[in-house]
Amino acid sequence: MTQTLILLFAKPPVEGKVKTRLIPELGAKSATAIYRHCLKSNIELIKQSNVDFQIWLTEPSEHPLFDNEPVKYQQGHNLGDRMLYALTDALSDHTKAILTGSDCLELSTPLLQRVCEKLDQHELVFIPAHDGGYVLIAAQQSIDPVIFKDIEWSSEKVLTQTLERAMQAGIDTAVLNPLRDIDRVDDVQHYAELKQYL
Repeated sequence: MTQTLILLFAKPPVEGKVKTRLIPELGAKSATAIYRHCLKSNIELIKQSNVDFQIWLTEPSEHPLFDNEPVKYQQGHNLGDRMLYALTDALSDHTKAILTGSDCLELSTPLLQRVCEKLDQHELVFIPAHDGGYVLIAAQQSIDPVIFKDIEWSSEKVLTQTLERAMQAGIDTAVLNPLRDIDRVDDVQHYAELKQYL
């Protein structure tokens, strides 16, 4: 049983289908370019971490970013179902699973290492997002479905509700410092390498 598996949740970078909250102000082409930049950056990051990884896509894609990479497909009706499925799958043959999305440019190899270390002491680890959700969820040994139950997905209550479920179930949880997800134009402005798309 190899120890850690990183799961990267991603959408194929199809114009008009990604970063839709940016489209009204920036247009579909720029929104897609921003998403593609984030996705590429995160794939490079997890490859540099020297940990087993899988890219979990929402749908099949022939985009060259996924060529020769270990790809699986998300399953479930909502985000909670999809995360539960992927984490359960990962923990069937790994002791630790780290699931992250493709929208954050602030993750780093040392931070992923810190999450791994925290998992030695806690059952669940979160990195919050500034918008009330979370950038990363990590689990060791198993994942309890209760933490994804009756969550208002895509709201600012996601992390709070998830932590409440974990506390009620007696799950030992660690929460690290929050990072920024790129969802709105304000978020884009924090990164010099993205300003060309504004």
